Amino acid sequence: MTAKIDPTTILLLGNYRPALTVARSLAAQGHRIWVSLDDDAGAAGSSRAVEGQWRNTASIDPDVQYRALALFLADRPDIRVVFPLAEAYVRAFYAHRHLLPDDRTYVMPNQTAAEVCADKGRLLDLVTKAGLPVARNVTVGTYEELRDAARTVGFPLIVKPADSTIWIGARKVLILEDRAAFDAALTEWPSGHAALIVQSYVDGPRLNLYFAAQHGRAIRYAAVRIGQTDLPDRTGLATDGVTIPLEPSLRDIGDTLIAKLDYHGVGCIQVLRDRHTGELSFLEINARIGGNHTITDACGLELDRIAVALASGGVLDDRLNVAKDGVRYVWTTGALRGAAIALRDGEISPSAFLAQVLQTLFLAVTTRTHITFRLTDPRPTLILLSRALPNRLRLFGSGRPDSAA
Repeated sequence: MTAKIDPTTILLLGNYRPALTVARSLAAQGHRIWVSLDDDAGAAGSSRAVEGQWRNTASIDPDVQYRALALFLADRPDIRVVFPLAEAYVRAFYAHRHLLPDDRTYVMPNQTAAEVCADKGRLLDLVTKAGLPVARNVTVGTYEELRDAARTVGFPLIVKPADSTIWIGARKVLILEDRAAFDAALTEWPSGHAALIVQSYVDGPRLNLYFAAQHGRAIRYAAVRIGQTDLPDRTGLATDGVTIPLEPSLRDIGDTLIAKLDYHGVGCIQVLRDRHTGELSFLEINARIGGNHTITDACGLELDRIAVALASGGVLDDRLNVAKDGVRYVWTTGALRGAAIALRDGEISPSAFLAQVLQTLFLAVTTRTHITFRLTDPRPTLILLSRALPNRLRLFGSGRPDSAA
């Protein structure tokens, strides 16, 4: 069958970057789209593709979130499909599934895959046992263990949360060149973290392998080399990238992990390529639609439609479809915002800021695939851009900074 189900009403959970693309794609297939409005970060609710918004509580407690969702769904029997997009909703889904109505379709990977991917330590153990390439790593739970692990792993190294929804300060990952950098950044155990992962630093670009899988077998792949990010140290959110050929070593990582997890649904595998040796090193799997999902849509892979079809019990043609290489995307609002924050925080000079802005604008006018902008649906991007202006110049929306849209 094709990646298609009968038109229905779908609720997207998580108003951030991919919500716009998913809403537009599914609306074009005849579905009626609602999106959660957890805060003012995203702008998907202003899209022509979106019919309504669920104004959820601002609480970050997943139990509160999912109880509120259960009440909303009880009042809206017309919403037949619920599609978690944001990581916080995805990670909490199976722990709160019992709260939700049984007569709806929930677009999630199979439970084992979702739970293993959410546990970074467990995932790294699976990767190691599978014999896949991964940088040396240690999972720790105390400050003393953290310092010991730094000595064991050696510098340079990275420290990242075992729970990727909780950042270390303002960073998803800390890159620490030496002991002095470690002592300056980590004077104590970061609050809110049950575990951290200390891992050898791999110097090189990130590769994203977007995929759809049916009962442990890949049916869609798109390999993307990430260019710039919204942070100067390149640990932030990707602001541009380009599809590349699916090399055998990268496909082997994907095929092996998908089979080990009996993966059923869509996701994104991230690896690093050592710029000196060319070797790949596993980074993580996101058991959800990727943040820069627009690139897979531009390549015609229909990952959002496939995800809904698989969750609805559909059986798809299992022949592998691989995205063509050379398709580039750009996230202009994220790049501009990141440059402005880096300038404000003294991480880049005014001249470097100007160079980044000029490069961003060049990519904006020379790239066909934009993460948020559509000529036929411009309002969401105008809202996001206006939030970067002073209050008196804002044209749309509340003016809150966009941290995820």
